[in-house]
Amino acid sequence: MDRFYRNLHKGRFKGFNISYLETDLWIGVDRFEEQMVDATYKLIVQLHEQLHDYVVRNKDFLLSFQPVRVSSQSPKTVIKMAQAAEYAHVGPMAAVAGAFADEVGRLLIENFGCSEVLVENGGDIFIKNKEPVIVCVYAGNSSLSQKVGLRLPAGTWGVCTSSGTVGHSISFGRADAVTVVCENATVADAFATAYCNMVKTEEDIENLLETALNKHVRTVLAIYRDKLGIVGEHQLVFIK
Repeated sequence: MDRFYRNLHKGRFKGFNISYLETDLWIGVDRFEEQMVDATYKLIVQLHEQLHDYVVRNKDFLLSFQPVRVSSQSPKTVIKMAQAAEYAHVGPMAAVAGAFADEVGRLLIENFGCSEVLVENGGDIFIKNKEPVIVCVYAGNSSLSQKVGLRLPAGTWGVCTSSGTVGHSISFGRADAVTVVCENATVADAFATAYCNMVKTEEDIENLLETALNKHVRTVLAIYRDKLGIVGEHQLVFIK
């Protein structure tokens, strides 16, 4: 997939890419060091190997569309994915892209002292920002695609988008985009999947937004063709 939207950051971040198997990251930082590339690549390889070894022994974790219980001895990322899936009532693999983004973001903050970090993993994003940032929403063929976004104040965020019309991920919904903001990308990824599954017609947007917010979910934006709905604490921005 041509991820053209990675060129829309207008130079605020110093960016680099990391690709390994199904993982394709664009990473933006406020200060770049060459060692970041190797360290990030090694982390992604490690995360893939841990997850592969786990799912070989625990097939339900890979295949289930429902939450799966894991032991406290499981790898840290597996535990976080399982917890997010429990919150959102989806299978744990619904949170994998967000979980990897979170781990990379944490690495760059803790090991390299970055003050601002953006890790985008196929539309699932970890963000730590000192100044406000606007996240533009890509919604495929919808007339609203790249025309709207969310303004995020300083903080640490997970911003994840699921679509029933864009990309290769499994979805039971037909929304062009459902974007969810949480305090981390693992949980946001799980809820984005769950909420996109709920939107099969434009009428479903209103039904979703009535119950979408909870202690984990801060904002939800849903797009179905030319219809848009939003609920939560973050400002909707129209983009020229």
